[in-house]
Amino acid sequence: MQLSIIIPIYNEILYIPRSFESIILAGSEVESEFFFVDGQSNDGTYEWIKKAIKNIDNCRLILNDKKFVSHGFNIAFNDAKGEFVSRVDGHTIYPKSYFSDAIDIFRKNNADVVGGPANHIGIGWKGKVIANCMMHPFGVGNSKFRISNEEQYVDTVPFPIYKRKVLEKVGLYDEELIKNQDDELNYRCVENGFKIFMSPKLKTNYLVRENLIDLSKQYFLYGFYKPLVFKKVSYGARIYHFVPAIHFTLSIFSFAVFPYNKYSLYYFFNYFIFALIFSIKKNMRFKDSLYSTLTFFSIHYSYGIGFIQGYLKRVNIFFSTIILPSSSK
Repeated sequence: MQLSIIIPIYNEILYIPRSFESIILAGSEVESEFFFVDGQSNDGTYEWIKKAIKNIDNCRLILNDKKFVSHGFNIAFNDAKGEFVSRVDGHTIYPKSYFSDAIDIFRKNNADVVGGPANHIGIGWKGKVIANCMMHPFGVGNSKFRISNEEQYVDTVPFPIYKRKVLEKVGLYDEELIKNQDDELNYRCVENGFKIFMSPKLKTNYLVRENLIDLSKQYFLYGFYKPLVFKKVSYGARIYHFVPAIHFTLSIFSFAVFPYNKYSLYYFFNYFIFALIFSIKKNMRFKDSLYSTLTFFSIHYSYGIGFIQGYLKRVNIFFSTIILPSSSK
């Protein structure tokens, strides 16, 4: 078997029909096996997949009792036989040549993991605005796969294809991580001397959340689990990962000292002006620009709050497991 494709899914009924078709078509270009791993979806995703794979060879539907991506990928890997192993999801549309191009890239480049940029797209007008913000440096910093289409070696890519021997050496997903498990695994690969290659040939269309509530939940969890990633693999830490937390702290400080110093709110208003300027440059309509400004706020503050809470949780664990027991002896 040349390629094992593992697709952890949960409540993807809005996106899975388009994503499923693209995965099957792309997988048909090479000798592939498919593992759809459902985390006990309750929106009809499980039933939809069960019916869709009925007459497709080399497709399996596995029930993931722990729901989360990391566990789902790991249980499917135990049955995977491919020389290459890919983790994709049901939230994305893949080009027909995605896997065949990936294998070709392995042969032509010094790479152990390959992937491509993620073109973020929305279904409705709000989703389209959110997608623009998630590909803007002001929104996501120096996240290469979101802001660049250049062929290059990187620290992480979405929806990667791994050489099997890489996973056998560095291990699988860390199941303590509910989010950012892919970043942690990719950082671990690079830390162990493996190379991750990003190619525009592997560009995917990622379907974003369609409202600010879901987006805020997504980025809060990204922020919350990032400190745990850095605790496990310090290699991946970059300054832009810390900026939202610093920004949130400075914003709170500026409001706290406002009664004593009227100039303290200049920081917050400067941020607001920058968010508005970048929003206007990206969007023609007034409502799009306004929603874009709110989207930047949602991304930065949700991630920042989550990041700080994630670090506080790590501190609590440190005090409860190390300092307190030793001081009580």
